[in-house]
Amino acid sequence: MRLVELFIIETTEEDRAIISLANVIYRHVGKYSDYVDPESTKPVPVGKIGDFADTPLDGFEDINIELQQGEALGRRVATANQEEYDGRKIGGIWSNTGPTITLNADNIDSERIKSTIVHELRHALDDLKSEGRAGSSERYSTPKKKEHRKKDPHSEKNYPYLAAPEEINARFGEVLNGLTDSISKNANMRPDQLWDHEIKVLKRLLSAYDISTLFPEREKSKDYKRLIKRAVDFIQKEIKYIQSV
Repeated sequence: MRLVELFIIETTEEDRAIISLANVIYRHVGKYSDYVDPESTKPVPVGKIGDFADTPLDGFEDINIELQQGEALGRRVATANQEEYDGRKIGGIWSNTGPTITLNADNIDSERIKSTIVHELRHALDDLKSEGRAGSSERYSTPKKKEHRKKDPHSEKNYPYLAAPEEINARFGEVLNGLTDSISKNANMRPDQLWDHEIKVLKRLLSAYDISTLFPEREKSKDYKRLIKRAVDFIQKEIKYIQSV
């Protein structure tokens, strides 16, 4: 994968495979709630994905899953980024050394952890497809717009982080995960009603995950148009799947 192709070569099939796999991991991880010691800072190994799940995504079978107490995970991320720990909650992290996805054990009983799994699986797939270059590439981790490359002292938003292409792509995965849940819950609607409803949900999720705010120009941005096209294709296929079952 050439890094310049972010948002272009991702497919709905990959998005759906990630979300399906995240559901399996979510159910499996839930079995480890009693293994996590809230007083311990050490990660709790859950196992390799290939040991408990079948995945059509190449390389995913060797990814390790582990749980770590929330504060310990936060301090670990701060240390890795040479920052002072400020109490910020970290949902999870992806590391291509291992390779390993570490999840915040404090969220183990919440469905929020499934969204985090989707987020980290997207990071993992982008990294694997680029043969490990995505996580270390300035092109991939640097916002395209100059106005997003420096922290705004008047805003709580960390735009250098939020606007990085790799982060947009991972949060977009969470948007699609939210659409999956919504389509499933509203499957009894008429097809036209369901379509209109999910387009509204899409708009809300794009705002909630700080994506639409990065593209005030909307369709004038090629990247934004590509994301919307992916989302529309995703909704169409999910509705068709729901109707078939």
